[in-house]
Amino acid sequence: MEEKLLKRRFLTAAVLVAVAAALLFGGVATYAWFTSNQRVSTSRIETRTGDEEVELLVSSTGGADFKGASEAAITQINKANAEYLMPVSTADLATFVTPTARDESGYPVSYAVMTEEANYYHGRVWLRANARGAAAGSQMALYLDETAAAGGILAKKSDDSSLLLNAARLGLALESGERVIFRLSEETNAENARQRNTTLNGVLQEEGIVLDGSGSAIVAVNDPAVPISSRALQEGGSLGAPLGYLELGKIYALDVYFYLEGCDPDCWDSIYFDAADLRLAFYGVLS
Repeated sequence: MEEKLLKRRFLTAAVLVAVAAALLFGGVATYAWFTSNQRVSTSRIETRTGDEEVELLVSSTGGADFKGASEAAITQINKANAEYLMPVSTADLATFVTPTARDESGYPVSYAVMTEEANYYHGRVWLRANARGAAAGSQMALYLDETAAAGGILAKKSDDSSLLLNAARLGLALESGERVIFRLSEETNAENARQRNTTLNGVLQEEGIVLDGSGSAIVAVNDPAVPISSRALQEGGSLGAPLGYLELGKIYALDVYFYLEGCDPDCWDSIYFDAADLRLAFYGVLS
């Protein structure tokens, strides 16, 4: 069996995510739950505000080592080999599910909660909001930033034929408790390039579900992912819902997850060799 791996890199002002997939040749069909890989390498995250009296600082380290700036590198905190990340499923970014067996056709038929962070990227940065002369009890509302001043759209396909973003997810978990999972594309593959690929307890699951391993048994639940635009500052000043709120002067950890959602019908052989560009930019507003 011959394996080919194509790697591409695209650099942005904030975060670089270079993604590649491995194609396995042979006499059997391959399925994204088992064969699609991506390479994730991190560069920088950036922050800004629209008020000179307000600042949103980011750091690659937390606590007493916090070194605030408007840009910082994301620190990978799990031990996953970012060269070979396999699709997983999650409903909450706290528990991730992976297949443990498949049927003779190659479909996954049983699953387990992962005990190690082995198949997805997990990084972390630290944030702190400051404001001169702010009233007592003021907070900063935190948003993603897709304006031209921050570099535009956060997730971009590498070319017109790239399909990887259709199955990819970005997860953000703020230390104060807010957790949000984002779809990186609102498009879907063509019908001949997508496939329902999750069988649970003998039932082939419908589109729009993910696997939740937070309870005593793994169950299918509605996919909680939302569009990036729903939590981002858009060109023209339009704001979505905030990612959360930061108390002024307090340091918050922000965990960053990047993964392929294995239950997504777009997580299929069609994403072989695909690459995409993802960066992170944040905007703060005093509230």
